[in-house]
Amino acid sequence: MKVSQAKLKVVARQVSAQLTSPGPLILPPVVGLKEIVKMFGVKDNTPYQWRSKGVLPKEDGEVSNNPVWKVTTIYAFAEETKRTIVWDPWDVLVEDEAA
Repeated sequence: MKVSQAKLKVVARQVSAQLTSPGPLILPPVVGLKEIVKMFGVKDNTPYQWRSKGVLPKEDGEVSNNPVWKVTTIYAFAEETKRTIVWDPWDVLVEDEAA
């Protein structure tokens, strides 16, 4: 599976539109360690280990003293390391042939 840049741009535009509208975001533009667990279908401590060993990219920021990454950073990490995303709430993955 690969990230569809076209689909990712659509999601980014939707998030951008939500940021300027009142009310909560439907899907946040960032993920934390718990979301990474779900996205990759790994054990709860795996992202913590990846982070401490320097496997995960440097976090893009913090929320309440917890590391967060832009969604695009994590999708790029998955592609670069050939890790499979099993939970794709942003629906940006496509079969390799269609990317």
